[in-house]
Amino acid sequence: MRPAAAFLALACCGGVAACTGRVAEPARGALRGAVPPPQGEDPLGTAWHDAAQAAAMTRVPDLSRGGPPVAEGASPLPPFLGVDRGGARYVGAEACGACHPAAAAVWRASAHAHALSTLRDARAGADPRCLACHVTGLGHPGGWADAGALVPRAALDGVGCESCHGPGSAHAAAPAAGYGALPSDGSACVACHTHDTSPDFRWETRWPRVAHGR
Repeated sequence: MRPAAAFLALACCGGVAACTGRVAEPARGALRGAVPPPQGEDPLGTAWHDAAQAAAMTRVPDLSRGGPPVAEGASPLPPFLGVDRGGARYVGAEACGACHPAAAAVWRASAHAHALSTLRDARAGADPRCLACHVTGLGHPGGWADAGALVPRAALDGVGCESCHGPGSAHAAAPAAGYGALPSDGSACVACHTHDTSPDFRWETRWPRVAHGR
């Protein structure tokens, strides 16, 4: 797996019909330049996504962040900091809400919280091309469907807090500032919102839908 693939994993956050299983190529936009896209290809350019993905890679050059390599088909990891993946495990969004009730209330009302239901309603709940970005921690230690998980699988259904901020068990045991820190721009989101799956995704229009504090 190329290093960039940890950020550009299989995803379908642009909608169930967008699941293609393809991996976006960060350099593709540069190759296109001003040449019109071929017929049948999405007309939106790749420049925004390319820049956001490059920023994510620059922010986190060590993709493993103390843990095992990111496996093919695993939930992609945003460029969060302050998490040692070597020991931290997933605890579920409701556990996060015990100390972060305002943020949890925003999450419960969001499409992220119901992301797995969206797939199941479309009879795509077992589609590996989509599942990784519709559950929390698939393919990671203690994540969704992992035999060593600390919580039931259902606690990790959907896109939870830890999908973006990383596994939270260590933070829950010893809360400290800096856990799961993310940039306030689109590089926080392009792990799942790739050009292939969310070609019209832009931070400035999507963040207000899930905006929350700590």
